[in-house]
Amino acid sequence: MTKRRNIRKERGSIITFATILALTLVVLGSAFLFFVLFMGGQKETKNAVDAGILNAGKQALDKISVPLPAGPASTFADITTDRAANYLIGDGQINLRRVNRMWGKAMLMAINIQAMQAEGTAGSGQGNVSNAFSEAQQTSDALAKELMKQERLHQFFQDVAGQNSVRMLGNGAQIKVKAGSNWETSLLDRGCESNIVLNGGPPLFNLPPGYVLPNNYYTQCTRPNPPADAAKLYFLKGYTPLLVNDKTFWQVPFKFDDKPHLVARSTFDANTMKNQPLNWNFAVPNAFSGEGEAVKNGPTEKAMSWMLTNPREPFQLAMPHSFVKIHVDENKSHWFFYPGGPPPLPDTEFGIAQTYGYTTETQSSSMPGGGLLCTTVSAMSVLLGTDVVGRSLDGIIFGLPEGNTTAVENYLTNRCNEMISVTGHSVGVNQVHQALSNPVTIGALIAGVRDFYLYSPDGMSLKCNPAPLAIAESPWLATMISNNPDGSEKLVIDEASMPAPIFFVPTVVPAPFCSPKLALGWGLWKKDVAWQPGTGYNGCLGQIRVKRWTNVHALGVCSFP
Repeated sequence: MTKRRNIRKERGSIITFATILALTLVVLGSAFLFFVLFMGGQKETKNAVDAGILNAGKQALDKISVPLPAGPASTFADITTDRAANYLIGDGQINLRRVNRMWGKAMLMAINIQAMQAEGTAGSGQGNVSNAFSEAQQTSDALAKELMKQERLHQFFQDVAGQNSVRMLGNGAQIKVKAGSNWETSLLDRGCESNIVLNGGPPLFNLPPGYVLPNNYYTQCTRPNPPADAAKLYFLKGYTPLLVNDKTFWQVPFKFDDKPHLVARSTFDANTMKNQPLNWNFAVPNAFSGEGEAVKNGPTEKAMSWMLTNPREPFQLAMPHSFVKIHVDENKSHWFFYPGGPPPLPDTEFGIAQTYGYTTETQSSSMPGGGLLCTTVSAMSVLLGTDVVGRSLDGIIFGLPEGNTTAVENYLTNRCNEMISVTGHSVGVNQVHQALSNPVTIGALIAGVRDFYLYSPDGMSLKCNPAPLAIAESPWLATMISNNPDGSEKLVIDEASMPAPIFFVPTVVPAPFCSPKLALGWGLWKKDVAWQPGTGYNGCLGQIRVKRWTNVHALGVCSFP
């Protein structure tokens, strides 16, 4: 009896223990399940917030923009596109992808005026460059303010974060924006490269003759393992004050081809304007933080993320819609006689200078008393135009008589490179000569065209054409082709001279009781080439003006019998 009672007692204890154990396992399992769901929900929330802030930063590159104050007439209208090829017409909007192009163009104008001031050819350019700087600063400030408005990022965040599943927090749970102070901006990668590539290599970078860019203004790719495409590229530095012409220009750093990515909070916080001030009052940010929360019946979980954005699109420092004007003066013939006797006695210019074109023609001139003891000396049917006939524009500028052609080449090569907007492309003096040698210019000169235009139709190559052909190929020229450079002109080639293949016998009418003793005629070719630089503010980067003329000398000497 006692033994049965003990057995029943043991069985009861076992059942109780088993019950308690089962209940404990159920509680532990429920707790573990709750823990797993909690941790999973946290992870889902964090993943969703990460995705949301990454999308917000990517969308901020293009979809947060401000209009140029001057609208389509702005000097920066040509850089309001997202492709380097310069045949495109911009939309007049500046965003994070384009802001460095705007600052870069303003800086290039400042470099031009600084070089012009050094040569005494600044003209009215200083005021234009100051206006360009003010417009760039005003537009950049407006963009920075828009990027700092968290509500501009909320929808971009929600578009992606809201689609991410947080089912571990329960059916109906969804990520929502949690507005507040955790939506911030930061200024990362200070001193690293921007997305503006310099034309050519150091130290000259195809900038104006005489100007050298300080070496602390530029850098090569700063990524630990630079992509091969960046090996020969030099970039303006980001978040580094670039002082030119007493103005400070800025760039936003975007490491070459670096994908937008998440960053640590410590890195983000250490580079905010508050924690590490930058001497740029309204610095355009390149990093964003945001906060989201999982909401079902009420907030359940929340998370923060921090990201660094990047357009992954380099642009070359350039003025895409710009040109150089080439103007040729009318060719003139000047007539010289020797009324006092042969050299070294002085000659005398007589009569009005005559115009000749780009085909050969004959001209005549006479001077009463134009020779010693002469009633008249006449230069009859002198062949002119052999200095220009059959020459292209290149021959008119650089052909005989030459003069200091190297200086002219340097000015043109610099300004032509300022038109080249496709990254990694540049032009040399040979390409300039090739463009100026366009056979079309030969016929145009014969037809009476005196103005030609050097431009780049695609951001890579050069063309030189009269206005109608230039506008047909690059329609953006139509609104600016009548603009003149804002600098002042200087002679680069000053009266280059050489003997011309002109030989003739003047007609000499002797004075009474005298007879001809000497009649000799010859010619000299002359050339001036002037350069008038432009800052590029109105699209015109400068003008080459060519003046050619022929001096015809007629010597007649008579004597008494």
